[in-house]
Amino acid sequence: MEQIAQLAKLPAEHVRKLETEEKELWLRVRVEESKQSAGRGDDLFSTEPIILVIERKNIFRDSFEQFRTTQDLDLRQEIKINFVNEISQDAGGLIRDWFSTIIEELFSPERHLFKRANTKELAYVIDEYSGNYYSDHLEYYYFTGQVIAKALYERNPVKAYLSKLTLKMLLNLEVTVEDIKYCDEEMHKSLQFILDNPISDELGIGTFVCAKKDPTGKETVVELKENGKDVSINDNNKYEFCDLFFKAQFVSNTQNQTKSLIEGFTSLLPAKVVGVLDADELELLICGDTTIDIEDWKANTCYGEPFTKDHPVIVAFWYMVKQMSNADRERFLQFCTGSKKVPAEGFKGLRAANNKVNKFKINPRVTGNYSLGYIMAHTCFNTIELPVYNNFGMMKKNLYEVLKSPENFQFTIE
Repeated sequence: MEQIAQLAKLPAEHVRKLETEEKELWLRVRVEESKQSAGRGDDLFSTEPIILVIERKNIFRDSFEQFRTTQDLDLRQEIKINFVNEISQDAGGLIRDWFSTIIEELFSPERHLFKRANTKELAYVIDEYSGNYYSDHLEYYYFTGQVIAKALYERNPVKAYLSKLTLKMLLNLEVTVEDIKYCDEEMHKSLQFILDNPISDELGIGTFVCAKKDPTGKETVVELKENGKDVSINDNNKYEFCDLFFKAQFVSNTQNQTKSLIEGFTSLLPAKVVGVLDADELELLICGDTTIDIEDWKANTCYGEPFTKDHPVIVAFWYMVKQMSNADRERFLQFCTGSKKVPAEGFKGLRAANNKVNKFKINPRVTGNYSLGYIMAHTCFNTIELPVYNNFGMMKKNLYEVLKSPENFQFTIE
């Protein structure tokens, strides 16, 4: 207790230099102080919990409307959920259910607030065209910031896998062209090529413009600076071009949405409090340890003949996956799909490289000695080829060989 008391006295600028665990402890002390002050000396606020009355089929709209009518400081108080036509009392389970479901709604592609980043690692970036779908879209981002902050405030991990770029902006950290790798890996490679190589006429890189396509497929050309279409890229200005190109694609084009998201987030967790964290630490506190739910994975898996969920090889396969530590499951999921993270909506939301829903699939491996070989992964399609093992000891050995040294099996990933 004395250590906590000493830590609590430290100013934020000192806390930034501490280890992650100490930062989290300091932040928790600040949160508890905030909770205790919510009902102290001000008639506007009460220590009574806020009751949200939610109809499940309208969970997004009901939650949004009730948050909108609740003053920001009220959110320091406990929230309890009352689901319409459900006989249950919220002793902690219903609020966790609500957090999980509302985050799934907010990050759903059909909601058009966030979209998948073009990266192997699962992450979400703000959809710059959200205003095409909602007149009040900025209020939705404010609401999203409130929900994420409240989840962190209550130590309730959620699958809000914001890109590192977005997390850095939440923390008011400087963003640079290097951060484009968290949003679009192919674009990052292209810009890195420009930076690493001399500009020549043969490269045909062009001028200070970038092309964009809206959801209807209509293409527009954006000038990155005044008269940009007349400014050729050369070795003297290529760093400026790359910086402006990055910001046009992922910063300035969503600045209003980002501003609303930040305002909603910091309405509950002030910048001076969360500002002691870096982007990785904030991600860890928001998302938790990302425990992989085996039953959800199994329920959203399909099989190629002769495999079925009851096939002896498949039963043995899932038994072995279930016996793995969560860290090993993450490594295996990354081997299978390219990402160690599960989408916000669970395994039913796995998507292929074309961003269309593509459930995890296990096909029998039909080439070579298919009762002895290694597992082959097709990460673009969330598919693995599993040998039809007649020796489950061999399956376990080969499975753990992949986990132990995945770099030695890169040839099996397509």
